[in-house]
Amino acid sequence: MKLEFYYTTTTCSLASHIGLEETGAPFDAHFVKLYREAEVAAYRRVVPSGKVPALRVDGKVLTENLAILAYLGRVFPESGLIPADPFAAASCLSMMGWFASSVHLDRRQARVPSRFTADEATHEALALAGSARFLADVRQIDLMLSDREWLIGDHFTAADGYALVFWAWAVADGQPVDTLPNYYAHAARVMARPAVQRALARERHPLLDL
Repeated sequence: MKLEFYYTTTTCSLASHIGLEETGAPFDAHFVKLYREAEVAAYRRVVPSGKVPALRVDGKVLTENLAILAYLGRVFPESGLIPADPFAAASCLSMMGWFASSVHLDRRQARVPSRFTADEATHEALALAGSARFLADVRQIDLMLSDREWLIGDHFTAADGYALVFWAWAVADGQPVDTLPNYYAHAARVMARPAVQRALARERHPLLDL
């Protein structure tokens, strides 16, 4: 099996990057510079959407963190990315679905309100509302971790690696992360994992400088 992974530093592709490293499987990593039009044009010949992350498996392309992580969990069950227990597995997928459909979009609204409307007069209000919702989201994650070390069950899963994305964004945005003690401790546990360190190092991620 030939695995090729496409990512961009500081984006949500970190979630799948961590997942790949956790499997221990060999893969080729490609940094996509989304801010360079010529490079994106070339990338679209491989991944028509032009978005990251993307995983090419023997020439076939898979996109979206939820799909990539679910695939990796099934192909590499020993990784524990997706729990073996059916209900726990569904809970893991449910949480990552919330991450993708709500938490990510709230932060996107905070950072790039123009993605939601061309009416510039509304951008400031949209950004403020998105920032407030994103803060509520990370506070919810902090609450989820109030009585546990990991988000699903008693061991690291794909949901934990995915959650590190939002922690990094909260830090970058200047959100009051000092009020999130459970999430802070969780991020430290995730970052202590060798696989996560490898992904962060390859991306030269700003989290490594904290």
